[in-house]
Amino acid sequence: MVPVLVYAFKTTGTDPQHAVAMALGTSMAAIVFSAAQSAYGHYCRGSTSTDMVRRTTPWVVIGVALGRALASEAPAIPLLVFVACFQLFAAALMVTDVSKIGALKMVTRRGSSLRLFSLAFGSIAALAGIGGGTLFTPYFKAAGMEPKNAIGTSAAIGLPVSLAGTLAYAREGRNVPLGHWMLGYINLPALAALVAGTLVTVRIGVAAAHWLPARVLAGLFALFLLFNGGHLLYSTLNVTTAASASATSGVRPE
Repeated sequence: MVPVLVYAFKTTGTDPQHAVAMALGTSMAAIVFSAAQSAYGHYCRGSTSTDMVRRTTPWVVIGVALGRALASEAPAIPLLVFVACFQLFAAALMVTDVSKIGALKMVTRRGSSLRLFSLAFGSIAALAGIGGGTLFTPYFKAAGMEPKNAIGTSAAIGLPVSLAGTLAYAREGRNVPLGHWMLGYINLPALAALVAGTLVTVRIGVAAAHWLPARVLAGLFALFLLFNGGHLLYSTLNVTTAASASATSGVRPE
């Protein structure tokens, strides 16, 4: 959602710095709705470790606050590069099972690892505008959790992550003059469109997930992430190169 929202907000003439923050905040707010549905569904099927959610939530919320603080200080271009690179990283996670790496298994057995990883994953989630399931699922699998429980628990953690992120971005942008229909850095019309789109397409997505083999589904999503992240990275670096060339020649970019 983040790259699409960045493009959409830029076309309306929004300042690039604010456009990135609006994309991240609106994405977080949209994830609240999908995460709530997902968390409830997994809980009803008994695939959620409530104890792990309880232990993780305080640290991941602190991580989200730290990530939002970093995002508020970061210029738009480095933040966009981070989002793009994370999508390329997420694509790699979709096609490789990092939970089988011996070093990761050893790290997850340490007592402090859950707190440290929760802080890190919360920060990354706030910077990338995600719920964190992409990161938590392989961690829980490496820690020895059953795959379906790892997925369900990660989905449940996405709710406090997205709620904390939504509140942080709403609070951060409360004094920024961004026009009407804004709640801080959250664009309410875009949020409504995303939520409505989810309600319309979620059944199609569920049907496709059951119809397609898991490896095919993961591969298709990885391709989408590669295209999305690659295009965002290419366009961002192009803008940077053009701005540098204009500064060198003494001509201001349009």
